[in-house]
Amino acid sequence: MSMERINGLNEEETIDAHKTLRCEGFNLTYQLDGSHFEIKPPVELGEGSCRSLLTQRYLQMTDFDLQFNRDIEAKGEFRTPRTELIFCMGHGIEWGTSLKQDYFAIDTGESVLLHGGVRNENCTYLSGAGYRFLSIDMSPAQFERMTSGLTEDTRLQAGGGAGLFFCKNGITPSIRLILSQIADCSYSQGMRELYLEGKMLELMAVYLNESLYEADRISHSVKLSRDDMESLRLAKEILQRDYLHPPTLAGLSRIICLNEFKLKKGFKEMFGYTVHAYVIEQRMQRAQQLLEQGHMTVSEAASRVGYGNVSHFSAAFRKKFGVRPGEYLISSRQRSAGTWM
Repeated sequence: MSMERINGLNEEETIDAHKTLRCEGFNLTYQLDGSHFEIKPPVELGEGSCRSLLTQRYLQMTDFDLQFNRDIEAKGEFRTPRTELIFCMGHGIEWGTSLKQDYFAIDTGESVLLHGGVRNENCTYLSGAGYRFLSIDMSPAQFERMTSGLTEDTRLQAGGGAGLFFCKNGITPSIRLILSQIADCSYSQGMRELYLEGKMLELMAVYLNESLYEADRISHSVKLSRDDMESLRLAKEILQRDYLHPPTLAGLSRIICLNEFKLKKGFKEMFGYTVHAYVIEQRMQRAQQLLEQGHMTVSEAASRVGYGNVSHFSAAFRKKFGVRPGEYLISSRQRSAGTWM
């Protein structure tokens, strides 16, 4: 490929990389080049997926959510320089790079901003460990565009400029909230891409603001061990499943074997919501899906998501989406009928 401009971009501004996952009897290579992809391991090897959430020639947001039944060796080749922002919500990992002999590492609840040139990387995914990363890969040129409003000194502090740059921070509650919103996105087709692009920009803005300007003011109200975090992830799964009839705080605390203080404080710190607010969030997301289909009345949708009082449901829906559920239902039916103005 030449240095001609492609879709308004130089080749040096694009992402061009591939990664290979390998163990005995298994070898899979996938591209990170700004195009959509999704990979799933065979059932005998593990579970979960690695998929692109947002793809552009100069930027890619990827959700890595995998657990393997064997140790997996991973190797990556990056043919163009890139800047990568990684958020670790699962098991931590360490990796080596040809740019530096030392191993880099990221642990649960941490974020990493890595800026470097053409390179090779390698790591090992351990059997039985649950890995969950959200990463944003972009060309250095795109990173400079996104940080063009910063001073030169601040941009260098944020990872701009030439050479290798590695910066690690804790994931704050405000960032966890955005990560949860990205993971729980219920929009479809074109609206989904628009929503995720907006959330990606918000994530970048909040990350840069907190890591550059508020680092000294961010406090962590509760210390969480890896076992605590696993218990809190279980609590989240329970609330996602049982949002119609969620357990009480005391009941949820017993189920996940975590005291109520750590449950309340830790859940807010990890996911950006209180336990009660997360239940409401699940109900609202489901209500939006039901109204989007256009087959139910507002009262039927309210009842379906656990509300006996329609006015309470309407108030919660409007607070979440900025529009009354009846108005949203009318708009959905108009779109379905092809009469949307």
